[in-house]
Amino acid sequence: MAYSDLLIWQYQNKPKALATIQLLEVAFAGPFQLLSTLPDVLNIETATGKNLDVIGRHIGQFRVLNGYALRKFFGFKDSPLALSFSRQRQGGGEWYRRRDPLADSVRLSDEDYRFLIKCRILKNYQTGTLPNIIEAARFLFGENSNAEDNYDMTVSIYISANTLNAFKRYAIEHLDILPRQAGVNFHYVIG
Repeated sequence: MAYSDLLIWQYQNKPKALATIQLLEVAFAGPFQLLSTLPDVLNIETATGKNLDVIGRHIGQFRVLNGYALRKFFGFKDSPLALSFSRQRQGGGEWYRRRDPLADSVRLSDEDYRFLIKCRILKNYQTGTLPNIIEAARFLFGENSNAEDNYDMTVSIYISANTLNAFKRYAIEHLDILPRQAGVNFHYVIG
């Protein structure tokens, strides 16, 4: 239905009124159509780039993750992760100097950033009960995930290995991503 059909009866046959309403219809059609896409812009599942950054800022999660990528240093024989003595540009390692950071910051991809945003939202609205932990694990890692109370201030969380990528493994090992009560430790069982 066009807006010109909504003119009251006394303006129906007036050409200037009809032309005015048609002009307004054309002028406002674009902005109204753009406004109708606004809910999709802030949808965590579909947002990308700057829109995902806006969502992250609202909940307090930043895209840059400090200490994620280990630096590659020069090392000696039989040293794990050590590189050769050649120049760094040629595939060699850099010299370690006292107090240099051992890892670099990285800018997360949209997929990894979306995962961290979901983790932050879960932690912001936590209750920390076992059903809440099970629900959070299933939301983040799939329906095959589960949690079990060990009755010794620890909870075992079972996660299917095929739902994990390198970043999710890092998050499990180094970041506190699931809701928990104070003093409770998590043991992740990946299978």
